[in-house]
Amino acid sequence: MDSDGLLFNQSELENAIETGELIAWKKQRYLEFRKTMRETRYPCHFAVQAERTDSARYLFAGDARNRDALLKVREGLRQYLERYQSIAKRTTLVIFFEPTTEDQSEQEYRDQFWRVLELLNRQDPEPWPSDVPDDPNDPEWEFCFSGEPMFIVGRAPFYTDRKSRYTPYGLEITIQPRRTLDDISGDTMEGQRARSVIRDRLTDYDDVEPHPDIGDYGDPSTREWKQYLLPTSNEEGLSEFPFEIDTE
Repeated sequence: MDSDGLLFNQSELENAIETGELIAWKKQRYLEFRKTMRETRYPCHFAVQAERTDSARYLFAGDARNRDALLKVREGLRQYLERYQSIAKRTTLVIFFEPTTEDQSEQEYRDQFWRVLELLNRQDPEPWPSDVPDDPNDPEWEFCFSGEPMFIVGRAPFYTDRKSRYTPYGLEITIQPRRTLDDISGDTMEGQRARSVIRDRLTDYDDVEPHPDIGDYGDPSTREWKQYLLPTSNEEGLSEFPFEIDTE
């Protein structure tokens, strides 16, 4: 674990499980994630490799409805972005939220997801990067924090057919800094091969066709934020970004 006690690597988590130091909900969340990455043909090759090569970092945030949990996400993400380039070329931050004792609706999970991003934006320690558009309707836009553009994926229990986005115990957010993907963008041969593999696996893995909003960053027809927390149905989609971006 890092010196501030927020970020874990894989070996630290496994040691904490063996010694009984990891409390029950954290153990449950991590073991389910590890099982998905190791024992299935989970479609995202990069996420699987990050877990298998110990280049992922893990943050347990608490209840997503709790402001203290959101502030923990802010601090953990800030710490991760300070050091991610020293971890590996490809690295991922996985944020687990504590399961609730009652069932939650899809809308409740959606509200929590966007509240996380809104708090991060409102309490960003750095101004919005000058080389990234601040309008979410620009195809070159993506979410930024602490001066770093990043790709974000939300997973939640309401995804029964879209299994690549399903996790049984609560909200989960994974974050990849854009710099870790620069050399495999959609206009490179390696990037095109990787995306072809992911799309083929996605078709096999999910019980629903890939959502029409899934696309490559920078594609004029694509808006990256629409992919963050996909709708359950391919007939649905977000029409507007859920909050106003603060660029100061």
